[in-house]
Order: sequence, then structure tokens, then C-alpha cells
Amino acid sequence: MKAYEQRHGLRESKAAKSWLFQIAYRSFIDHQRKEARRRGLAKSHIDEDPLEAPAGLKMDIEAAMNSLPTECRAVVILCLSYGMSHSEAALATDLPLGTVKSHVSRGKDKLRTFLSAYEKVH
Repeated sequence: MKAYEQRHGLRESKAAKSWLFQIAYRSFIDHQRKEARRRGLAKSHIDEDPLEAPAGLKMDIEAAMNSLPTECRAVVILCLSYGMSHSEAALATDLPLGTVKSHVSRGKDKLRTFLSAYEKVH
């Protein structure tokens, strides 16, 4: 719906893929902000003792991805999962190309570290 409503913003048909991902990325960021506010409100109303994860709990890729900061996770997903180039991801996220490249590089390093530490424990 958002893409249809914002169709006037598409200037070149060649950029349609990046344009759609930009809309999706902004929707994702909006959703993340709303979730953070909801979690903050929920935590302020509920007194919970933090529970430790049970031994043997299987860590998966989703947990590793969730350990990344939001912008970093977004460009890692765009580049590694969706096969976008750094330039396309920069256009989709409205971030500078250098920032996208460093997010992807740091994200890959953090994922490697996170997953290798997990393998050593299990």
C-alpha cells in the first residue's frame, strides 16, 4: 500500500528495486521504534526478575542477527540475504555508501564472532 501511495516518488524505472526497499526499510525502522516504545512501556509496568536461558538452548541465526544494531542488521540483510549491492542498499536505506560498506563489514565480523563463540560452547 505504501508503495502504491508513494508511486509519484519513483523517478526512474531502473531504480524501482531500490525504491521499494527504501520504502520497506523506512517501514521497518518505524516498526522498530514503535516496538521499542511498547517494550519500554511494558517493562515499566511489569516487575520481572530476569531469567537465565535454560542450558542447552539452541542459538540460531536469528539470535545472532538480533545482536546487531538496527541499521547494521538492515544493510546486512539487504546485501547478504537479498543480494543487493552496497550502492543499492545505500539508496534503499538512505545511508551514505561508506556507512553501508562499514555496516556490512562490521556486521559480518560480529556475526562470525557471535557464531564462533557459540560453536565453542556447544
